[in-house]
Amino acid sequence: MTDNSNVVPRLGSIYMYASGACNLNCSHCWINPEFQEEGTKTSLHLDIELVKKAVEQGKPLGLRSVKLTGGEPLLNPRIKEIIKLISSEGMSIIIETNGTLVDKNMAEFLSSTEKFGFISVSLDGADAETHEELRRVEGSFDKAVQGIRNLVEVGIKPQMICTLHRKNISQVSEIIELAKDLGCGSVKFNHVQHVGRGTEFDENLALTVPEIIKLNDRIEEEIIPFVGILVILDIPFAFQKPARFLRSRSGRCTIHNIIGLLANGDLALCGIGTSVDDLLYGNLKTDDLVEIWKNSPKLAELRRLIPDELEGICSKCLHKRFCKGTCVAGNYNSGGKLNAPYSFCSTAEKLGLFPESRMNIL
Repeated sequence: MTDNSNVVPRLGSIYMYASGACNLNCSHCWINPEFQEEGTKTSLHLDIELVKKAVEQGKPLGLRSVKLTGGEPLLNPRIKEIIKLISSEGMSIIIETNGTLVDKNMAEFLSSTEKFGFISVSLDGADAETHEELRRVEGSFDKAVQGIRNLVEVGIKPQMICTLHRKNISQVSEIIELAKDLGCGSVKFNHVQHVGRGTEFDENLALTVPEIIKLNDRIEEEIIPFVGILVILDIPFAFQKPARFLRSRSGRCTIHNIIGLLANGDLALCGIGTSVDDLLYGNLKTDDLVEIWKNSPKLAELRRLIPDELEGICSKCLHKRFCKGTCVAGNYNSGGKLNAPYSFCSTAEKLGLFPESRMNIL
């Protein structure tokens, strides 16, 4: 068994939580940002000087890309300056947004940004009623749809992201058709993460593991061959058919090569640091990114444990070196340890649903 705790990997990407606030109030959000109603202001935004410091110190570590997320990243009043700065430093840019603030001007700005690479827009239903029951802001469906249209008009094909639950699972086909009709490049279905507000999400609404597995089989067999658009369901490698695994490697974890920069300057495993202090490494306002990346005891422990010391079903899974437990942050939140097994796979194993062909029996 290899001890990776002293091996310093390349820092490939920084996940920048550009805003600690959001203009939607989603009942399932795992980050739990401050709700910023229209017409109000907040100071919970990532400072552009910290963005500059992070990129400058990250480049010698191998930094190549930045993901702007939140909260809602486009709420940051200096978001265009931030994007220009990142692009000027040669970094590829990824954006996760709810789409409501993507007006024509923003879409044109993104299309003219040299290093802009990818954008995903959240849409949780095929109609306003379904979407807004989860997002809890009236008018957000129409604004998100218009945001997608604005992107498509300037040649950007966003990914539509949908969080599945009991009240929208019947709309899977309609949501895919909507994504296709709007001109999206792909559509991805996620399931509720039991972190942040997700822990309070009505258990009667969240899908069960058997339901998600059944839906995955349906999408693979009855939908993907016929829709003419890339469709992805967030499900561990062990439940993916070989053709899909070889085709996309969707879900491959790069936890050893990323760090999160929260809106207040905290450096963390990811956005879960907003609610789990144990997964904070320091603060960029006072600390040096290079020093933390190379010498943080918490990062050394992460590198030692993942994937070699994963526990439970993850220790036996043939895919553990690709998925690395799927979501270390969620595993820590639910299991209290970095190397806790992924709860989805643990539940599947208990129910006899984990594929034996994906287990290492030696």
